[in-house]
Amino acid sequence: MSEMMRGLCLNEDRQLELREFPVPEPKRGYVRVKVKRGGICATDLAYWKFGSDRLGELPVIIGHEGCGVVDKLGEDVTDVKVGDRVVVMTTYKVCGKCKNCAVGNTNVCIERLGIGSKKNGCFAEYVEVPSTSCIPMPDNMSFEEGALIEVLACGIHAVRETTTTHADEVVVVCGPGPIGTLAALAAKANNSTVVLTGINQDKHRLEIAKTLGIDYCVNQQEEDLKALVMDLTDGYGADVVVEASGAYPSLNTCLDIVKKTGTISQMGVFHGPSPDYLDLGRIQEKEIRIQGTLSQKPTAWRRAIDLVAAGKINIKPLVSDVMKLEDWEEAFNKAANVTGFKVLFDPEMK
Repeated sequence: MSEMMRGLCLNEDRQLELREFPVPEPKRGYVRVKVKRGGICATDLAYWKFGSDRLGELPVIIGHEGCGVVDKLGEDVTDVKVGDRVVVMTTYKVCGKCKNCAVGNTNVCIERLGIGSKKNGCFAEYVEVPSTSCIPMPDNMSFEEGALIEVLACGIHAVRETTTTHADEVVVVCGPGPIGTLAALAAKANNSTVVLTGINQDKHRLEIAKTLGIDYCVNQQEEDLKALVMDLTDGYGADVVVEASGAYPSLNTCLDIVKKTGTISQMGVFHGPSPDYLDLGRIQEKEIRIQGTLSQKPTAWRRAIDLVAAGKINIKPLVSDVMKLEDWEEAFNKAANVTGFKVLFDPEMK
């Protein structure tokens, strides 16, 4: 009889459920990682609220932000060893042959499979991944920090790869959730002047972001964001605006405050059809470039680890809770209701 483990999955009825799964046996080129921490993402919250048609065969264990210790090697694995502390990249499989893979854009491989969606993810005691998706953690990096590397890598991909920010630019990030705050910190590490915006419910998050070195943290329901941006830019508007909330009204804000010929980086994931009140005519009027940004590439992961290990970005204060898998409903409510900042699971916690 197979050894069993607990995993939080989206079940056949597209509902979240904690159930028993067989402990995975790593195939050739893959490893088994004993999960130490796994972070709740807005995507996981969307699965919880809406289900999803984007997932693979159900049930599937969700969770794509994780780290742990290599527990077992499949055949022909030589690049990691049992006992290694690793951050787990989200890629389960890429083809390595398509036009996107050929230029290093593996995040948009036409055959890509990711953990936590198409394949079982990190909200479990163990996860199986390719050995090439394991990045060694520096000795000075905690598992709490390791679980946030995926989020920081998304931010780095947005402001350093799909879009490039510079020291003489004003960058506005709309949405002070974990992904928005880390995108803001990534832009700040580039020495840009950074404005992070939110609303009343985000006050605590904005306060934390301010302590981490973000130049301006603005509650749009109490302060005039556009006036600030125009003052900082001599009336031109922001060079780059990152939409990190996935809220359609926020996109209108981005269109309003970005400069002519500026760039909007779309990080936030929208749900449902776009409403008819979006002022899309401004894209043409201002010659705005809108750049989608999806997930991250291995280069962003390594940059994220290097920046944290070197002390250039402090991500520890973003972790508000570490919880048991059995308390998943409470954990998801904390993450959804902004009573927690970044909520992590510790699958070993009893």
